[in-house]
Amino acid sequence: MTDVTDATSRRLAVMGALLLPFTAVCLFYLDIPVAVFVRDHLYSNRHWIRATSDLPDLLLTVVLVSTAASCCFYVLRSGRGILDRATLLAKEILWLAPTSYVAKTVLKIAFGRSNTRYWLTNPGDYGFHWFQMKEHCDGFPSGHMMVIVALLAAGWRFYPEARPFGILLSVLLGVALIATNYHFLSDVVVGGYLAILLDVMIARLLFCRRHTSPDQANPFP
Repeated sequence: MTDVTDATSRRLAVMGALLLPFTAVCLFYLDIPVAVFVRDHLYSNRHWIRATSDLPDLLLTVVLVSTAASCCFYVLRSGRGILDRATLLAKEILWLAPTSYVAKTVLKIAFGRSNTRYWLTNPGDYGFHWFQMKEHCDGFPSGHMMVIVALLAAGWRFYPEARPFGILLSVLLGVALIATNYHFLSDVVVGGYLAILLDVMIARLLFCRRHTSPDQANPFP
């Protein structure tokens, strides 16, 4: 368990080290051109405008439902002494879903970055407004990436065979958020990294010292 945990820490450290310069490149050179490209090409199609102009934000609903469902599932199965992969996954989601939602809320307030759609109509207001809690300044990092990718990462932690599917869904989510101009590229990339970081942190707190059965001996990727 310790060796795997150390390897995970090294991978996260390397990812973080690579992410910093890439994020800087996005902020200064890629975010605006990508957003403008989406506006000029995708939003020139009236069907795309209609389909994406007023998408509902169901993130809080996802968090509440997944937390409640995981709580019920874990209490029922752990009460019967069933501690298989599904039960342990439910335990992690029970903590991970609300934690990731709170974390994204706090970070959005801290960074106060103008969201993409607001910037497109107010280009002079681009940038970060630290801790100002201004309206429309909730773009960084992407909350959908932080919450949804964290849940997907927890899923492929306990079911490694589902990892390709989880990665594909994460990429598609990121592309969709950019293609609908809900987020800049850097919002999505940083949100995805923080999601994986949160998953690892929560899993360690819950399971690092846990004596698991052989089929749960390695819950860490």
